[in-house]
Amino acid sequence: MSRVALSALVFAAVAYAQSSVPTFPATPLISFSFPHPTDAPEQVYGPDRTFVRGPQSGYNRCNSTTENQNSLCQTSFVNDITDFCLWAPQTSNSTIADTEGEEVAWCTKKGHGTRIMLDGTLQGIQVLNTPDYTMITGLIDQTKVNIQSGDAGGELDSGGQDTAGNPIGGLMYSTRFSPNNAGQIIHWTEFIGNNQFCIKICKNDGTNPEGFCQHTLDRIGLGFNCPSKYTLGGGTSAGTFEVCDSDNMIVPGIYTLPGGTTTSYAQPPESLGPIQTVPYTPVAAASSNCVTSASSALYTDLLTVSTSATPSASGSATGSAGTTKATGSGAAASGSASRSGSASGANSTGASQSGADALHMSMVATALGTLFAVAFFA
Repeated sequence: MSRVALSALVFAAVAYAQSSVPTFPATPLISFSFPHPTDAPEQVYGPDRTFVRGPQSGYNRCNSTTENQNSLCQTSFVNDITDFCLWAPQTSNSTIADTEGEEVAWCTKKGHGTRIMLDGTLQGIQVLNTPDYTMITGLIDQTKVNIQSGDAGGELDSGGQDTAGNPIGGLMYSTRFSPNNAGQIIHWTEFIGNNQFCIKICKNDGTNPEGFCQHTLDRIGLGFNCPSKYTLGGGTSAGTFEVCDSDNMIVPGIYTLPGGTTTSYAQPPESLGPIQTVPYTPVAAASSNCVTSASSALYTDLLTVSTSATPSASGSATGSAGTTKATGSGAAASGSASRSGSASGANSTGASQSGADALHMSMVATALGTLFAVAFFA
C-alpha cells in the first residue's frame, strides 16, 4: 500500500471515529430562550439530540394532562414560599448521583403539570429574597421525593458537565422577578441530600447571575453555596417556615485573606481524592423583616397519600437519560466523595465526558491499528 493511500485511510478512520462519538450540544441549556412556560418545546433536547449524555428523559410541555405522581415534567417553578418545586428522582429509593440527568419537578402546588410533594416532605424553610436572587433553604424528608435515606445527594443546575443541564433539558420559571407572568430563569442551582435542600434562582439581568448561581463548587456542598441559618447549623429547628429580606451573599468561592486581599477558591481535580479542607468559612448574609407562618397555612395542595412514582407513559415524551454516574458530596459540606460526571459545570470534566473521550480514543486506536496491520502485511 502506498503512503498516500495509507494516509488517506488513516484520515478517513479518524474522521469516522470523531463523527461517531457524541459531542456537546451546539446550544447550551442556558442559551435557549423560552420566555414563558407556554413557549417551552416538547423537549429541549429530543431523541435526535444525543450528546455525551442523553437523550432527555422527560418533557417540558406540561399541563393538566401530565399532572400526576408519574409525571416526567422537567419544567420547574420557584415563585415564593407557598409555590415552588424541587428537582428529585423519578423512582423511589434513588440517589442523586445516579439520576441527576433524569430528575423531574416535584412542586408544592397544583397547576404546573408536575408531581406534587407529599405532606410531611417539607420540615422547615427559610426564604431569602434579595434584588439579585431568591434562595430557599430548608429541611426535608428526602425519602418522600424518592431520594434514598442517607444519600448525601448532590447538585442540580442549568449547566451540567456537558452544558445540557441537570436534569438534561430542565427549564426553570418564576414570577419572582416578573410578577405578572412567570418568566424564564437562565441561571439556577439546587443542592439536595442529607435531608437538607437549597434552591436558588438568579435574576437574568441582575448584577452577577453567573456568580450568585455559579455551579462549579459542587463538591464542597450546600453550606458554601447556600449559606443560611439552616445550612450552617445556626440552631434553627424543624417546623420554622419564614420569608426574609436579605443582603446579597458573598459570591461562593470568594473570600478575604487575613491581610485584606480578596481571592477565590477553585475546587481541586477529583483525581486528587476527597476534599479535606477549604481555606475559608462561609458566612450567611444579613437578613431582616422575617415573617413566619405555619406550614399548614402555606401548603394546602400537598398530597396525603403516597402513590407509585414509577414513570409511566403519561405526558408527551419519553427517553433514556443515559448512564451518568456520580458519588456526590452534595448537600453536606463535610461529604467526602466527589461527583464524577456530576453537575459541576461546563468547565469540569465528569465521568461521562471522560468516558466519551475514552471511547473516542479507543475507536481511533482500533481503526489505526487495523490500518497499520493492513499496511504491514500489504
